[in-house]
Amino acid sequence: MENRFIKSSPKYDGIYHKVLSDGDLTYYVRYKQGRIAKTVKIGKKSEGVNIAFCHQQRNDIINKAKFGENAPIIKHKQNAGVILKEVVEKYKQSKRLTPKTKQQLDYAVSTATAITKKEYLKDFTVDDINSIKNTLTNNGKSPQTINNFIGRISTIFNFAIDKELFKGLNPCKKVDKIKHNNTRERYLTLDEITALKEALNDKPQLMLFVEVSLSTGARLETITSISKKDINLIARTIQLQNHKSNNSYHGFISDTLLPLLTERYQELKNPNDTIIILTPKAIQKQLQPRLNKLFNQGLDTKDAKNRVVIHTLRHTFASHLAINNTPIFTIMKLLDHKDIKDTLRYAKLASDNGLKAVEKLWQ
Repeated sequence: MENRFIKSSPKYDGIYHKVLSDGDLTYYVRYKQGRIAKTVKIGKKSEGVNIAFCHQQRNDIINKAKFGENAPIIKHKQNAGVILKEVVEKYKQSKRLTPKTKQQLDYAVSTATAITKKEYLKDFTVDDINSIKNTLTNNGKSPQTINNFIGRISTIFNFAIDKELFKGLNPCKKVDKIKHNNTRERYLTLDEITALKEALNDKPQLMLFVEVSLSTGARLETITSISKKDINLIARTIQLQNHKSNNSYHGFISDTLLPLLTERYQELKNPNDTIIILTPKAIQKQLQPRLNKLFNQGLDTKDAKNRVVIHTLRHTFASHLAINNTPIFTIMKLLDHKDIKDTLRYAKLASDNGLKAVEKLWQ
């Protein structure tokens, strides 16, 4: 049941809301037409309605009541609008983003503009976002890629609304995500790890990359940014940079990694020199074909669940920790996960999964 009307903003007149039983808010605008007080329901907060949008709606309603149509000054403001590309630039300036994230945002904007033939945020509709989704689907993009793409566009709309650059609604909120089940469950067995290392005997940089990955579980971009100053051979630690969340954390040096890393460490003269001289793109280009030859024969290229890719090394690190009964919170810390839900997928691999405790429970 809704409660009483509550004034929503000291800045804008005539905007009120009621609190619903589930905690959601329903917004209303109040105004006078002559001597008659009127109340108009605008919508719920969960639907994307906010105070700025209500203020714009109230102005439109009042002007339409006075003039029979939108006032000229209101028309001018509405037609001016803000361009999607401009908002992206403001967003990039206000956040600490990796070059890859900036590139993804730029790609999302250019693609959305090319598909819809629209530039202004006010012109985008739910149908336009669905059109983007359908076009990407027809172009063979994976469900996860499409969902991530729509998510980036949604982020830009939310930013524009929050900064009052745009007084409309976020059309992405009413577009359903594509359901998919491509959670990567594949990890390498001990025999497969041995086979991979044997295949890299002639590639010392790839071998070092694989050993660091299997010792730390770090992502591709993280490993390629490790420099000499990040390594402590005595404490057997490596300072790792999580480019996804822009924070640093520590990994550890395994017995198999130690001799390779020590040799490479001694070769480096400058503290800022990186242990891996190959770029992420070069590693992808050189290592993925070897992974395909060893492990992906006969698998569809879209079979993300079973194919071995470079990121599989991170899953392998975490999976073998779980198999060796490493506490789940320790695995979470080593992977630098922010949410335990992301780590719990590995709990089922633990040999001590509760069976022994239950087997003789009532004997």
